[in-house]
Amino acid sequence: MYSVYHETYVLLGTIYGGILIGFIYDLYKVFRGVFSPKKLATNLQDILFWSIITMVAFYVLIFTNQGQLRFYNFLGFIIGVLVYYYLLSKTIIRTLVFVIRVMKEFMINLWNLLVYPVKVGICLISVPCSYCKKKTKPVYYKARRVFKLPRRIASDCKRTVLHYFKKK
Repeated sequence: MYSVYHETYVLLGTIYGGILIGFIYDLYKVFRGVFSPKKLATNLQDILFWSIITMVAFYVLIFTNQGQLRFYNFLGFIIGVLVYYYLLSKTIIRTLVFVIRVMKEFMINLWNLLVYPVKVGICLISVPCSYCKKKTKPVYYKARRVFKLPRRIASDCKRTVLHYFKKK
């Protein structure tokens, strides 16, 4: 038989576990909102999410109550999730979205910074090439037309076949 102090400790531990589960759910929700994954990735994320939630719940139960299930354990998890949802969720979501936007802008700026020397190098190479291209313009366009011929033939054949099957 446990004392009231221990039962209160278990209840507060499960409330903390519920708050942690609510936070993990918000992370999951923001991640899905930002990246918009396809069906397979969504299924894998769902499995990962529920696995993490299960591990958190088991850890909290084992750490606080040696794994014994009582009604107030479930009540503590529910209270924790509700407390998190009504008090912290909106602020946490706004903060996470802000941090992700800042990181995204930083990564884009870093990418542009790293690619800039390559663009300058291409520009230095393309100016002489454009001069040569202007001088050899008739040959260039004829060669371009000849190289595009197989793709045009394949596209025309595909269009003809699709048109034929649509009529039936």
